[in-house]
Amino acid sequence: MLVQTLGLLALLVGVATVWLAITKSTHDKDPDAKFWYGFTGFFVMAPILLITVLMDRKFGVLAMLLVVAACLVAGNLANRNVAQRASAYSTSMLDAEYAALGTRQDSVLSAWCRYELDPAAAIDFPAMNDVTVPEVSALATAFAEAERLRREPRSPASGHAASGYLQAVCRLETAFRRAEHTIINPSESTGARSLGSGPG
Repeated sequence: MLVQTLGLLALLVGVATVWLAITKSTHDKDPDAKFWYGFTGFFVMAPILLITVLMDRKFGVLAMLLVVAACLVAGNLANRNVAQRASAYSTSMLDAEYAALGTRQDSVLSAWCRYELDPAAAIDFPAMNDVTVPEVSALATAFAEAERLRREPRSPASGHAASGYLQAVCRLETAFRRAEHTIINPSESTGARSLGSGPG
């Protein structure tokens, strides 16, 4: 009975060592953690197996084989667990990034809609909703592009999937500032264009 108990204990120590060495070292982001988990587990498990072999050679050899097999299975399961955790983390980070970009896009839309929904702003600056104005046309195009990228399926496997949407939102914000500045301060915009077209 003691031999069987020692064999089971060695099996549990081996499985726990492999599991911790793979999952905890990745979670803690410590490059030495895997070595120390393995080192500690081996020096706990080795004497137990040695005693088992000395007490019953056949059962001891069988216990060693079972420990090796169990460690291989535990290693496979641990690697799957790490991969699943990494995938879930990447997905959550991507969702958070898209949510922040969506908030920025909605903020631009709200600011733009004010020129249509606010009667005073609509009367003072009707050109802000006139797509024949080049700057407003560019703003509408930038908004359509940002909205298209926002609705596209996304996956962490595609690399930095939010980069295209990020650039589109930045272009949208720039287009809105440019349209607002051109229409609200036409004299400044005309002056800037005149300076730009003058001799260098």
